[in-house]
Amino acid sequence: MIQRFQHPAIASTFILADQEDISSAILFADRHLKFIWNQDEKELSLTVDGLSLTLLQNQILCCTYNQDIQIPNGDNALVVLFFNKEFYCIHTFDQEVSCNGLLFFGSDFTPVIQLDDEETQSLGFLVEVLKKEFKTVDNNQEEMLRILLKRFIILVTRLARKQLLKVSTNPREIDVLRQFNSLVEEHFKTKKNVGEYADLMNRSPKTIANIFTKLSKKSPLQVIHDRVSMEAKRLLLYTDVPIKSIGYELGYEDYAQFSKFFKKNTGTNPQEFRIKNPGLAKTL
Repeated sequence: MIQRFQHPAIASTFILADQEDISSAILFADRHLKFIWNQDEKELSLTVDGLSLTLLQNQILCCTYNQDIQIPNGDNALVVLFFNKEFYCIHTFDQEVSCNGLLFFGSDFTPVIQLDDEETQSLGFLVEVLKKEFKTVDNNQEEMLRILLKRFIILVTRLARKQLLKVSTNPREIDVLRQFNSLVEEHFKTKKNVGEYADLMNRSPKTIANIFTKLSKKSPLQVIHDRVSMEAKRLLLYTDVPIKSIGYELGYEDYAQFSKFFKKNTGTNPQEFRIKNPGLAKTL
């Protein structure tokens, strides 16, 4: 079942769906941030940007709007929440939810959050309240839905801090990591080294590197390279854009330089990747 709120005047949408209609919801929500929650005892196998991923019971997957998600038809008990920036912008309201650069656009671009029994109950209750609110049509509906979504995001973000970061530490250090991740999402096509991001943040590259060493499984440079690689794979798999043009779009004027970068980070060159993977574009 799909429950959907829309405000046509500002093109805002918020969607709540289950397994029965998830494929339709995904097609509709191509520019939405996404939570996918497997509530079933059965594992859920899906692909994100062509890579296989398994969700265990009471795990939540967080995906951005530029990721391609394929979920096979099945009978898993799923709950999905999709929302676009017109409904709730995590960049604008970062101080409210602090998820930008962690749940979405973080160093791990497909974070999976595990719920325990208490957390499952809390979020399950919140989803039930959301379902009722979708059916309550009045002047307060949009704001109530936004408040409930914000509460959902905050609860999942708290879990992400515990599960995705190495240690619990100074919130200011976490904010540095989140800011770096967010800036990479904004500038990865044009800025390729840590120093350029350090300048934007008015911090030294060494300070940023030390914080990543303390908090993250990846280095700042790995975050940049992984984001560029992910976008390159997406364009190779799901578009007809010629490979040389993809390299240029990602900031590489020289094709050989782009090919060398891609092979170093993925183990294969761009042309081989496009040929060997399903969903490839028609032209090279």
